[in-house]
Amino acid sequence: MEPSGLYIHIPFCKSICPYCDFYKVKASDELMEKYEEAVVSATASLGILYSSSVFDTIYFGGGTPSCMPGSSIASIIEALRSSFNISSDCEITVECNPSSPLKSFIPSVAAAGVNRISMGMQSAIDSERRSLGRMADCVRVNQALSICRSAGISNISLDLMLGVPGQTMSSLKTSLSYAINSGVPHVSAYMLKLEEGTVFYKRKDSLDLPSEDTVCDMYDMTCSYLEGAGLTQYEISNFGLPSRHNLKYWKDVPYLGIGPGAHSCMDGKRFYYPSDVVGFIKGDLQCVPDGTSGSLEERVMLGLRLTSGIDFLDDIALSKISADPTLAPYVKISSGNLSLTHEGFLVSNVVIGKIIEKL
Repeated sequence: MEPSGLYIHIPFCKSICPYCDFYKVKASDELMEKYEEAVVSATASLGILYSSSVFDTIYFGGGTPSCMPGSSIASIIEALRSSFNISSDCEITVECNPSSPLKSFIPSVAAAGVNRISMGMQSAIDSERRSLGRMADCVRVNQALSICRSAGISNISLDLMLGVPGQTMSSLKTSLSYAINSGVPHVSAYMLKLEEGTVFYKRKDSLDLPSEDTVCDMYDMTCSYLEGAGLTQYEISNFGLPSRHNLKYWKDVPYLGIGPGAHSCMDGKRFYYPSDVVGFIKGDLQCVPDGTSGSLEERVMLGLRLTSGIDFLDDIALSKISADPTLAPYVKISSGNLSLTHEGFLVSNVVIGKIIEKL
């Protein structure tokens, strides 16, 4: 079996971004200290439960993991190594906000084995970042990248967002140029989605957002610009040196999530922790069953996010898909492999839905 992945959810943020719908709470020193203890405690029992599994990726997501002390992340990594069978070549990623105090944080987590950083830049335009609730300017981003490299971490991903308030084709090109010139080996480029319950969703009628057609043009430019710079697209929103951890999600490989709101897929079963940081700290949370994994529908839905596509459909299924003229611009079929075209990625939810109907 392919090794599994570990995901640790850090639900703390110094401030709440208006577009984010991930589970998060305002950070406090007392709460973060208790949370560290709760995660360390949880690893002991889970390590016994999954003693036969090998893990070769660890991913700290959030929230904002970098708002915790680096020593806390290091303590959790030590507990994971003690409780789980962690491979010697483990990819350990931590999401960071460039506005966090990284000068002490990065060396601390690097010494603990962190070898990949996902940096939430979102835009190289200061006004666009401020509209997203991001306070760090480009100078701070430059400093963050320098701190990572000085600590020996060169595997860095920059996050960009498309279709944000006030963004234009020209300003996006500036952000893309910045990302390329920074020399990072990976870029994630996500189209802004207005999620219910967020500040942006409540203010959607007053936001200065680009039109849908413009956002599609932005996606086209992003793909061609990054590809032209040697950052090969491997997933709808990801370019460059692949994240070994995130590939597990799209390839339906087992992963174990720890923390409130964290999801898991282990031993063919899906489950998750309720989004309740206080309950998790108290040890009261029980994981909620969320069905099984590995269905044909699920494998198609996840696999078609990758540019490599899927190769497990039989000839009858492929012929049904190729016979539908409405799908022709959006799919590629070659030697038993099915993948989406660039146009297909733009409307992937609709296209994948139609494909699943035919199966």
